[in-house]
Amino acid sequence: MIASKHLCALAGIVFFFLPATAWADSCTGTPKDAAMELPSPLNKWGRIICTPYGHVIASREHWIWTPPGTYSPVFIPSQMVRENPERVGNASYFSKIDMRRISGDEYEEAYKAFHAALAPDKVKPDGYRLDLTSVSKRKLGLYFFDYGTSAWGIWCTTKCEPTSVFMLLDMDHRPKTPPK
Repeated sequence: MIASKHLCALAGIVFFFLPATAWADSCTGTPKDAAMELPSPLNKWGRIICTPYGHVIASREHWIWTPPGTYSPVFIPSQMVRENPERVGNASYFSKIDMRRISGDEYEEAYKAFHAALAPDKVKPDGYRLDLTSVSKRKLGLYFFDYGTSAWGIWCTTKCEPTSVFMLLDMDHRPKTPPK
């Protein structure tokens, strides 16, 4: 399993050491079998960025993805490595991106892990499961809880890790129903 703290560390490597101009037109040469579109509602919060370290799913403009109480960016790299990403450019990408709405036991299990350190909400948000596969055949799973102008994510490849919760905040709107 890839722990979120390791992916957050990778976020620092990629985003703090690359100038914004490094991403301009960097998707040129992406293989035809690369998944380049995000399903709804992920496309509301995120986007695919092509970097010298491969494709990443990161926050959309005017959105911030960060663990509570930090200023660390969160993003999902297609290399899915814990540290020392290689400069592979478009050779690392997502070959499959699936997102589906969840309910029943699956929802309750993920929601319980998400709220392990938070009080439950009066009204439960919509829940979604994101399944990613990279060109290297590595897989990663996350759950998202959509509150409208905000959302929360939790890493759940083999088991949901309550310490991996992160917020997705729309900087243009005040959250309608912030979690308690």
